[in-house]
Amino acid sequence: MKNKLITKVVLIGGGPACATAAIQLIRSGIEIILVSKEIGGTIKNANLVENLIGYPEGVVGLDFAKSFQLQLIKAGVSTVLEEVLSVEQTGNKYTTKTAETEIISEYLFIGTGSIPKKLDVEGEEESFLKGKLFYEIYNAKQFTDKKDIGIIGNGDVAYDYALNLQNIANKTSIIRRNDKTSSLPILQERVKNAENIVVHNKLVIKKILLKDDKIILEMDEDGNSITIIKDLVLVAIGRKPNCDFLSDDLISEYNNPKADSRLYFIGDVNKNNFRQVSIAMGDGMKVAMETVKKITEKEGYHGASRKVW
Repeated sequence: MKNKLITKVVLIGGGPACATAAIQLIRSGIEIILVSKEIGGTIKNANLVENLIGYPEGVVGLDFAKSFQLQLIKAGVSTVLEEVLSVEQTGNKYTTKTAETEIISEYLFIGTGSIPKKLDVEGEEESFLKGKLFYEIYNAKQFTDKKDIGIIGNGDVAYDYALNLQNIANKTSIIRRNDKTSSLPILQERVKNAENIVVHNKLVIKKILLKDDKIILEMDEDGNSITIIKDLVLVAIGRKPNCDFLSDDLISEYNNPKADSRLYFIGDVNKNNFRQVSIAMGDGMKVAMETVKKITEKEGYHGASRKVW
């Protein structure tokens, strides 16, 4: 039988958006539960976050994730570390379900971020299941020591992944579909100056094979077939919002928001989000404060729960 819980606000997601919102709600005396398979979100992929005020030397993504994980504990945020399987609305209540837990809430924050886009080529799924192809670098990094790594993509993420492995992998190749990149100039310059990072242009992946503990990329180069052999491959060709677990009516609300809704989408799960940690944190703070205002005005007091005074 599932554990059944009731709370004022459920926050789904373990990244900076939900972490910020959760801490602000707790400070305001609002009863909450944060639900996520793990804490950290995709910021754990970042080699170095350099545009976050308060970190003049930048901060490694994993280190930043660990810091707000500790802050959630210190703030006393109740967490359910389980994967959310479904969310639905019945009347004016939301039901969040995992394999072990069912939570009823009056308000719902969705901060589940984004998931990687796939190549959709033969051999991709098998390579992923056998641990030779990855989409998130924090899952792959432990296997990259002194290895020959291929990174498929031409944006900030691909370049950041390569720089993340600069002092770990033997050699890293960025494999691009064309001869242009959407990556930041500062990342391009660092890749250019790295001795063990090379960039391949105008290569289109057609098929992936596994042989003798190697991953083989069969590609097209201007109509000619070529092969590149690597120890591991990372795919960084883009991401899409992670909201497939929502019921059809909540997906409809995601696409067409309601003015009086108690459902909020924060951080990278938002369509056309710029995928910046500071924006995600700002989303979380803004929605938390709006929700506190709604709850306190409805219950006839302002700013904090009566029990705090």
